[in-house]
Amino acid sequence: MLQGSRNSAEQPINEFVLRDRLRALRAEIPDAPWLNPIVAVAFDLSRQLESGEISFEHLRALAGRLMDRACVNRAAQLRERIGFVDSASTQRDFTELVEKSIVNGPDGPDLEAFRTHWSRARSGIVLTAHPTFGVSEALSERMVDLAVSDNKVPDVSIGLPHRPDDTIDLAYEHRLDQLAIRNLRDSLEGLLNDFVRVAQTKFGDDAYAMRPQLATIASWVGYDLDGRTDISWLNSFKLKLDEKLDALNDIRERFLTLRHRLDESPEVQRLERQMTGKLDLAIAAVIDQKKAMDEVGPGGKNLAKAANQITVDAGYNLTSVEPLTELLDQLIRVVEPAQHKRALAALRGLIETTGLGMSHIHVRINAAQLTNALRAYVHEPWTRDLTERQALSRLAEMIASAKEETVNFGTLELETATAIRQFALIAQIKKYVDKETPIRFLIAECESPATVLIAVFFAKLFGVSDIVDISPLFETPSGLERGPRLMARLLDEPGYREYIKLRGRMAIQTGFSDAGRFIGQVAATLAIERLHHSLAELMQAADLEDVELLIFSTHGESMGRGAHPGDLHRRLRYVLPHEARRRFAKRGVSLKHETSFQGGDGFMFFANRELTRKAVATIISDAFEVESQPDPFYADENQSLDFFLRLRAYQQDLFAHPGYRALLGAFGPNLLFKTGSRAVKRQSDVGTPVDRGDPSRMRAIPNNAILQQFGYLANVVAGLGAATDLDRDRFIALAKRSPRLTTLFEMVARGKQLSSLNAMGANAYIFDAGFWASRASWGREQHLDTAFRVLSTTLLSDPRASEINRLIHHMRIDAIDLHAILEELGLEAGKVPDDRRLELDLLQAVRLAIIMRIFILAAQLPRFAARNEMSHERIVNMALALDIPEVLDFMRQAFPYAAAEAANGADYAERATYRPHGVDDYARLEKEILAPMEEAYEVVREIGTGISHHFGAFG
Repeated sequence: MLQGSRNSAEQPINEFVLRDRLRALRAEIPDAPWLNPIVAVAFDLSRQLESGEISFEHLRALAGRLMDRACVNRAAQLRERIGFVDSASTQRDFTELVEKSIVNGPDGPDLEAFRTHWSRARSGIVLTAHPTFGVSEALSERMVDLAVSDNKVPDVSIGLPHRPDDTIDLAYEHRLDQLAIRNLRDSLEGLLNDFVRVAQTKFGDDAYAMRPQLATIASWVGYDLDGRTDISWLNSFKLKLDEKLDALNDIRERFLTLRHRLDESPEVQRLERQMTGKLDLAIAAVIDQKKAMDEVGPGGKNLAKAANQITVDAGYNLTSVEPLTELLDQLIRVVEPAQHKRALAALRGLIETTGLGMSHIHVRINAAQLTNALRAYVHEPWTRDLTERQALSRLAEMIASAKEETVNFGTLELETATAIRQFALIAQIKKYVDKETPIRFLIAECESPATVLIAVFFAKLFGVSDIVDISPLFETPSGLERGPRLMARLLDEPGYREYIKLRGRMAIQTGFSDAGRFIGQVAATLAIERLHHSLAELMQAADLEDVELLIFSTHGESMGRGAHPGDLHRRLRYVLPHEARRRFAKRGVSLKHETSFQGGDGFMFFANRELTRKAVATIISDAFEVESQPDPFYADENQSLDFFLRLRAYQQDLFAHPGYRALLGAFGPNLLFKTGSRAVKRQSDVGTPVDRGDPSRMRAIPNNAILQQFGYLANVVAGLGAATDLDRDRFIALAKRSPRLTTLFEMVARGKQLSSLNAMGANAYIFDAGFWASRASWGREQHLDTAFRVLSTTLLSDPRASEINRLIHHMRIDAIDLHAILEELGLEAGKVPDDRRLELDLLQAVRLAIIMRIFILAAQLPRFAARNEMSHERIVNMALALDIPEVLDFMRQAFPYAAAEAANGADYAERATYRPHGVDDYARLEKEILAPMEEAYEVVREIGTGISHHFGAFG
């Protein structure tokens, strides 16, 4: 646990003195351009540590104080991003939104116009299990408590480790997901109550017959198979049963709370008994289903018995909410007090919104899995590839002639094609769990219309076309570029048009994280925006009356993954800009916009009821915000396109730069804790030391996390100078008038405030052989001269320092131009860093000093005979890449200190005067090198969490 006394003046290392020293050193750079303040401070701390002038505990305590303050600031930023003031303000703002939607007709307030206005959900919230569980549940709760507290104390002792929980598996992620969903359900019911209250004041009892749709809640935790093979159909089905049971219990609990307040007339009591009886029987039915499924063992053992119990004993099983909502309708008519009618209407609205589950669910697979499923279905040779035209023609015929197939639970166990198994799973959910609540079917890495038609075919084949919304995900540069043509081609297919007319919805998903990884975040959002504009034209041309367009914007909580650092309104306008909204509205396109909140970082938005209610209210209100005036950025299509293309080209060059690969691969993810149950690499990727730095093989979250750790958000801030250098004055004048460019540059400015090329250079400096040779050459640390020589020799041919420095020089030119642009726009970009940024630099310096200790310890590892392809040279190089757990595991096997301890002579009756000398050597190795290395490495990773606090999110 990293913590220390709050009184820094009493500490052997005073962070405020060090912070001032960093500031003073920065002021010297114009006269000493080779100076790196972070390296200077880190070197001093390293030398003091190795000489014994300060202890490792002193350094740990310093890091703890810095991390605690960063954590407090992160909590304050959470409150600001949600926009929470107090509960009264949340209610007032939402009430005003509802009141403004009431328009007057010839005879007063127009009920039908009001009903139509709120007849469909225009926004949605989707929780995902992306691996951003970078802080423990306890630390997350501590931050949320600080966020909602009105007592702002800047110097707070957190009292908890800055690290994730030890075990992060799917069950852990699902539990936190469901906790957030409970708060979302509470908030939605409360907002529905506020809505009905406003409606009743204007429309009287007619308000209770309304079915307002405020927003939807969904989750894919437990149903996302893209990139993982550890979730079986049985896991997902049992989770769905768990969620249904929780939902029924939740409805029962809410109803019983209401029941005690209702009057005691015979009719009310009769309906109350029917409601509780129906819920109790439905709950008992789900419990029986769960017990049956819990008996299923490996290889489908007992599956037939369980399946027969579920399919035969279905008498009291609810698969529709209609029996519940009908009873609530009757109760609303017979109870008298308005507040009771209002509460019953709010509960009915919650049930209708979420169905027989805690929320809607999304299943997700990869496009390749759909293609493989079709090959398996038609017995297509794996080596045969049809042209796109042939494939589309063939699929159109298959869809037109498809006859519904039936499945059972044995089908699920026998089926080997993942995509087919998912559709069969949905069919079983429809039959035995919930027959009417929509299920999203997300297709990752979709770049062909044939892929979507395969899904349409299987949906029809298994009889689930009426509840499944098939949604291609556009997330790669080529996918975004082809997206408009792909959707246009789909709209030409009668089978697809018939399908979306049946659903009343055409769904797509856009991915900001991966797009930002490949072409930079600003270029990615502009590419996605261009897709939006094309979709507006396509929907108008297709003349699809009564078909809404559903856009699911998938992004994380960090800038590098598509989250604007401003409040929720800015965040939502960043991913779905006003110009796109205006174009959809102008063309009469009904739009629904969903946005993701990913993993532990995203769940914090909904970890407290007050914060959740404000967040949900903001998301609902944002859907109605549409500007009537066009944004001047798009007036000159050539200029906006040129800006996009130049920025994309810069980022693509950056992506291919050897220094970028060296940066990502220098330590790989070893600076970080494991933050999720999903693999770091794509399922199809092979992880080797050679490809560790290959950004195309790395997922977006670790990619962005490493950029944060190295101190420069290259995929956010780099390239703006190059993209505007042709006509900068004209561009700046345009940016001052364009709301869209203002939003983009606000994010870039915030990213630049937190970014430091000095930090990146400092993290590269440790791989410079000359640094270690210099430490040896002055003779001031003679007890470590041998270690310094080993490091210098080992790193002499290492390319990391030189390649990363080349990357830094490349980006510094662009950064100079960026600072000039931001200054002209009046945006602070951190050219003169504030205290918080200096504390981030200081945290970098502390970690660098500790990494220096690890390197020095690694250079003192004893030599050994090569075994199992493991040599002393390789072990040292692994340590210099911070593969510390693997190093420690090997060394402890090679030099088994624990075994030596167990073999001491105290337990033997026969006395020995000779003690093997190696025993003491093994003890010294453990106590002087391995244990200190392990301790240092844990602090290095904990500081990594502290650095992510400054960025407000992991990865």
